[in-house]
Amino acid sequence: MELVATIYSTRRAHPTKAILESENPLVFDAGCGYGSDSFLFAALGAKVLALDASHDQIEIAKKRKRYYEKLLERTLDITFTVADLNEGTPASADISLTWLSSVLAVIEEQDTFLTRVYWATRTGGKIMIVDYNLWNPHFLWTEWRRRRQALSKSPEFARHADFWGMVNRKNRLGAMFFPRSEGGFFDDVQFFSPRSLGRLLERVGFRLSPSFFSGFAPPFLFNGLSAQVERAFSQVPIIKNLGRANLVTAVK
Repeated sequence: MELVATIYSTRRAHPTKAILESENPLVFDAGCGYGSDSFLFAALGAKVLALDASHDQIEIAKKRKRYYEKLLERTLDITFTVADLNEGTPASADISLTWLSSVLAVIEEQDTFLTRVYWATRTGGKIMIVDYNLWNPHFLWTEWRRRRQALSKSPEFARHADFWGMVNRKNRLGAMFFPRSEGGFFDDVQFFSPRSLGRLLERVGFRLSPSFFSGFAPPFLFNGLSAQVERAFSQVPIIKNLGRANLVTAVK
């Protein structure tokens, strides 16, 4: 639990700082899930536009909002909306911060989505993206193995599978979904390296800021020392770029 708390707090320090430094902060929590980050942002004084494709998760988030308002004894300025990020973004041109936590990889047309975000962002506003890092050897291996195992379960995916095309984002727009023989879909999601994500953001029009990495210390290897190892590795040149997750920030 200490490792989880360490990673959570260090990642959220970045949007927290951006909100506290903004005048009249307006945050777009894209793919908000059950609203946990939205509650943090609103508690800091931001107005939050929170979108998610899951009706059930949005309904739970609304219930949680009432709970936190009662606990904090004040209103939280959050608008929860059911929406598909493949099709829309908030109708605003004054967003100070867009927050995507483990969301961008599953969007089908990532360029189009980020372009909409860019035009909805105020000058000087930021976008922060947290997702898995393809430079992390363990994550790269598990994704290769996951796709190999899916070849026999999804003939259509087997015809289109291109692991290194995904890694290099070559001839890809974003995530793709293929039917499984036994039902359901296989998610051929489009992950990024810091370099490929940086290039995409710059192509859309954003200016890159330094990246932040986390997830260096698997608990099964380090047990009780994991939080200390996490902090130490995050300071070591080269090694710090190999964290399992990276947080990329860009500015309009």
